[in-house]
Amino acid sequence: MLDFTIPQGAAGTSGAPVELLSAYSTQPQAGTGSTPLEFDRNALSYGTDIAHADNSTDITISQPGVYSLAFSGSFAPGSGASFPLNVGTAPQLNGTEIAGAASQNTFTDANDVASQSFSVPFTVTTAPATLQIVSTGDSFVYSNILATVSRLGDIPS
Repeated sequence: MLDFTIPQGAAGTSGAPVELLSAYSTQPQAGTGSTPLEFDRNALSYGTDIAHADNSTDITISQPGVYSLAFSGSFAPGSGASFPLNVGTAPQLNGTEIAGAASQNTFTDANDVASQSFSVPFTVTTAPATLQIVSTGDSFVYSNILATVSRLGDIPS
């Protein structure tokens, strides 16, 4: 008969707390020029590092770190649009475009509808920081927009 024991390991940690914000807007809204998109409500919010007020264009990040942004939405020509109509979206952190994330569509007809989306990791080195999704183009309509921001962790040294 074998008699052996298995030593118990050290207690594990429960992991880092989740920091996440999901803001959205379903109603059609008019856009023109270099306009930040307005999110009228929050779907989900965990933690205090990422905040958004209803009916605002700004997502505020209050803790330096590495973050992830996922964006999607529907875009269409607005009333009186001239064709071809180029409409793009890109994220900006403190007014500077985040590299590696942008979406664009060229509309050729008033009945066109296009989905735009992107996903990108980014760093926040100084807080607080303001994140916005900024559109370009003249006379367009956007709806069903969603932005989800997650904190991935500290900036590696």
